[in-house]
Parts: sequence; C-alpha cells; structure tokens
Amino acid sequence: MAKTELTRELLEAAVLGASILGGGGGGTIEEALETGETALKFGPLHLVDPEDLEAWGTIVTCSTVTCPHRKDPFISPRARVRSIELLLESGVPRPSGLIPNECGSTGIVNGWIEGAILGIPLVDAPCNGRAHPTPEMGSMGLHLVEGYVSSQSFAGGNPAKGAYIEGILRGAVDTVSNMIRQDACVVGGILAVARNPVSVAFVRENGAPGAVKQAIRIGRAMKGAEGKGPEAVIAAAAEMLSATVIRCGEVEAVDRFTAGGIDTGTAFLGGYEATFWKEYMTLEKDGERLATFPDLITILDGDTGRVIPSDCLQPGMNAVLFTASRRELVLGGGMRSAALLEPAERILGKPMLPFLAI
Repeated sequence: MAKTELTRELLEAAVLGASILGGGGGGTIEEALETGETALKFGPLHLVDPEDLEAWGTIVTCSTVTCPHRKDPFISPRARVRSIELLLESGVPRPSGLIPNECGSTGIVNGWIEGAILGIPLVDAPCNGRAHPTPEMGSMGLHLVEGYVSSQSFAGGNPAKGAYIEGILRGAVDTVSNMIRQDACVVGGILAVARNPVSVAFVRENGAPGAVKQAIRIGRAMKGAEGKGPEAVIAAAAEMLSATVIRCGEVEAVDRFTAGGIDTGTAFLGGYEATFWKEYMTLEKDGERLATFPDLITILDGDTGRVIPSDCLQPGMNAVLFTASRRELVLGGGMRSAALLEPAERILGKPMLPFLAI
C-alpha cells in the first residue's frame, strides 16, 4: 500500500490550500491547524489513495455540524472518536479508511483525530473537493440511491456545562442531517459526526479522489510566495486554479441573516455583489452573472493574503475578489445533483440552475 505520513508541513499546506477551496465556508485556518496539530500528537497518521484499498472495504465520512450562532465552540477529541465508536457498536464494520466531508479549512482535517487515535488511515477522496453548504451536497449522491438508509452517529457538547449529547440516527440523508443540525443548536456548539458507511468502490466513483493532494499543492504554492507579500500569495493560489482576481478594494456593505440554520446574505464590493449561503454562491456586476456555485468564489484579505470566511466578512475590510471555474475543481457526486441548489435559489432569490451544466 502506498501511503504518505502526514506531517506538520503537510498539515499547514493542506489547510492553507483548503481555505481557498472553502469558497467562503469551511471554518478558519486557526481552528483547522489546532485540530490537525492535536491529531499529530496522538501518533502516526497516513494518507492513502482509494486505489490502495480493497474495493469491498468500508469507508466512513467524518464531519462536524455547527450551530450558526454557536455559544460554545468546544469539541473534544473524545467526542470525535466516540462518533466512530457509535457506528461500530451499531454493527458497521471497522473502516478501511476515513474521508472528510469536504475541502475547506476545518473540513479537510475532519477525521484526522479519529484516524490517529484509532489507527485508521485517511483516504484522499473527500466527499467533495470544495466546501458546500448542505450535508446532502457532501453525501456523494447517496440521497439519489433508491432505498438507501443513512446511518449517522454524533457526539459533542461541553460536559462541564451539562450539554454533552451522543446518539445515532438512521433515515433519509436530508432528514437525519437536519435533525443533527438541530441537536448542534440545542447544545449551542459543534457535534462530531461519523456518517454514511459505503464501500471503497463507491467512493472511487462518487467521491473526489485527489482533492486533498490538490489542496496541498495550492497551499505549498502559497507558502512559497509568502516572502514576497500578500499579492504574491494570492497570485500563487490563482495560478494553481487558473483563477481570476477580479477586484481589489474595500468591502462596502454586508447584509446578513440566517436561513435554514446557515449564515446567509450579500456582500457588496465596488459594484460587485456576492451572495453567500455559508459559501459564496453567486457573483454579479450590474446584473450580469459572473460565477455560480459550484464555481469557486473566494474573498481574501488584501493585507495578509489569507481567506476571509463569509461569516467573518465585515464592511471596511481590504478585500480581494477571486474566482475559478468549477472545471478546475475536483467535485464529488453530490455536485451532480442540480436539484440540491433549489433551496439556495429560494433563499437567496437568485436563479442558479439556468447557469449550470453540472
């Protein structure tokens, strides 16, 4: 089996590259580095390709579900491991590998702690090679498989505050995912989730093989340019994705609300309008559509070269607007279902499906 031992250098590159692929979502770089560093303290952790595993082996997706107005960001390594244990206790075979649900800053390190403690390798085939707003988009198209019953186990909440919960739910992908998001809001924080055990063969066909390595390549290019200033860092990332830097300047306004349990709104930047439903979803200028999710729309800090997540974007920031075609990304099976964008259309009041050929 060909495998790569994950190191601090690879962690930093993966997180930095995934912050770009987050497209406005996916959490912060600082949170992701803390999670990855914790994992590396528990022991060796390896990244393998899906072709290195037997086709009949089991793959489990690791993710976190966060309340949009979380009061307590606490999540323990024990809760992450417990989410896997609950699946095993329910009769799921020990996984051959773990995959993250998406490529965003914190998304790409989902499964690292679980894998390090339990001795299970990480597989370079995330559910999706970019971040996305809904669990269904990160379920590799399983919601379209007739008769498929999603198994999702969860654990989290702060025990010191009497807020810890754990459990396992089975049902339709969207139903179970929505219930777990509600549970995250009940505890006011974050839940670790282990979900949707499937075969390695299924992941090969419906995941996003190679997306972790793409994030590492982007991150390494950005790190290599750091000594030349923020403009060079942004240019390095743009070159890796054949992306376009559209506009540099001040954020004028951000209209924000919560919809479907997700931070939502519109950012206004010098005549450009970028809507977000956690991730940036549409980009327009003077009514002309310039990019539509799953195209990558990212806003970076012009002073640092680091990504500004949509929930951190504020008026007055020096922002760089950056876009790349979806054809430059490694997209999973959840991105083949155009119907999953219909809720975003309704919430944002923007047509999306007419601009896509997913």
